[in-house]
Amino acid sequence: MILNFSVDRGSLVEAVWDEITEGVTLTDSSGTILAVNRAFSAITGYEASEAMGRNPRILKSQHHDDFFYRNMWLSIKGEGRWEGEIWNRRKDGEIYPEWLSIKRLPGSDGSIYYMAVFSDLSRMKSMKEGKSFHGAKDALTGLSDRFVLMERLSASLARGERQSESVGLIVLNLNRFKDVNDGFGYLVGDKVLRHIGDRFRSIVKDHEMVARVGSDEFAFVIPQNGKSDRIRTVLRSICEVFSSPISISEAELNISVSVGVSVFPDDAANGDEMIRNAGLAMHRVKREALLGGYALYNDEMDRDARRRVALEQEMRLAMERGEFFLQYQPQVLMGGSEIVGVEALVRWRKPDGEVVSPGEFIPLAEETGIMIPLGRWILEEACRQGVLWNRAGFELKMSVNVSPVQIYGDDLYETVASALEETGFPAERLTLEITENTFRDEKGLLLELFDRIKALGVKVAIDDFGTGYASFDFIRNFPFYGIKIDRSFVLDLERSPRSAAVANSVIAMARNMARAVVVEGVETKSQLFHIGGEKADLIIQGFVYSRPLNPEKLPDFVESLRPPVS
Repeated sequence: MILNFSVDRGSLVEAVWDEITEGVTLTDSSGTILAVNRAFSAITGYEASEAMGRNPRILKSQHHDDFFYRNMWLSIKGEGRWEGEIWNRRKDGEIYPEWLSIKRLPGSDGSIYYMAVFSDLSRMKSMKEGKSFHGAKDALTGLSDRFVLMERLSASLARGERQSESVGLIVLNLNRFKDVNDGFGYLVGDKVLRHIGDRFRSIVKDHEMVARVGSDEFAFVIPQNGKSDRIRTVLRSICEVFSSPISISEAELNISVSVGVSVFPDDAANGDEMIRNAGLAMHRVKREALLGGYALYNDEMDRDARRRVALEQEMRLAMERGEFFLQYQPQVLMGGSEIVGVEALVRWRKPDGEVVSPGEFIPLAEETGIMIPLGRWILEEACRQGVLWNRAGFELKMSVNVSPVQIYGDDLYETVASALEETGFPAERLTLEITENTFRDEKGLLLELFDRIKALGVKVAIDDFGTGYASFDFIRNFPFYGIKIDRSFVLDLERSPRSAAVANSVIAMARNMARAVVVEGVETKSQLFHIGGEKADLIIQGFVYSRPLNPEKLPDFVESLRPPVS
């Protein structure tokens, strides 16, 4: 085609690249993604920065066999192109049909490149059939999709208003379903979703509906007249689906759900409010770890949600205003004769003097991403304070908690290396405490990361040992220096002989696996007695020796442990 008007070729290509509604990828001869356009991100869910440098196999749905892909590449290599329908997988796990065209392109440098252009058929098919989304189905489960859900919810609310009926919206999320996909593969994960979809389909009656509204989320619309208790009946049926393991491909999978419920007209006046409120109830279940449980929306959840939004805004301002500060809790050898180090604990005091509990702002900081800059500041401030103590003659080890968000959402190695370089704090005195729950995913990634951190001279310790998911094999092969026993075992020491036996077994196991063992949450001399005073190598952290201290108070505490000069 010849253009009969003056236009800059580069500008034209850039405009088409950015504005075209089809997804486009450019790969080199080895299949490495070199560039993607905006539509690619909109369709797949992968941002350009997440896709570039990787292989298009990140979109592979496992719904085609090797023969399919072998024929595709025979066509590309023989004819220079391939075109057809293919099923791919979005970042959130949803599979979808697309029309894909791949063309081989010769580069000016003699290299070979491949350009792929694709259209999302999942919405187009419904429109082509004249459905305007009416009756659109989720491709994997055969359930209705979120568009049909919204239409049915709207119709049910209109009917409910006319006939003075209630309408329940039940939303649920499969807890940690990513673990199923990661541990057993997407094919097993898809079979689980289809199985759950079939079970859910058997629950609803003709005037009710269930839809798959996300990769691991489902929703029910349940009309209810004044005399029935149909909503609770459906809730019980949902819970029964997950009351026993799901058997798929010779695997026994224990899956739990978080369920939230909103009821019209008591909780909401329209569909948008119902979805919001049911979501608030569901997230309350998740936050409070009520696995396999459900929550009915109430006004307190709305107030809590608004408080959390306000708290997030205040937290961001607090970072700028310097409202966060650190206290340090001493870690003392059994018997109280010597301090070996401290743990840095973050605190937040608002301008009006209110002190916000870490149990409230830390989870929110992790959810919102604020934990990444906050975690960097904590590490740098702790190291800076350690240097000040060192100059004053107090050479103390420093333990700093590391959030999973910092591990998976930030460059933790660079953060640690930078803090050590900028402050001059000795690397061999720094210990990073990692909770066991961090080890549920990507163990290979963690091994590589902490091997690099260990090479700096920094030590790594398991926090809350005995309460999480780390396997003994993983602990045995991980470069841990220390283990911190969770406070729950300290409480068990005084509850019953059986509980004490378990707690002492955990302590003994930790002593055999790590060079340094810290027992936290020790508050009384009675608890010290039950731990065993003969275990002189144990390090004790708790109120029995000291509460967390402001940095200027710590030297006096250290001096108080030193024997008097005769």
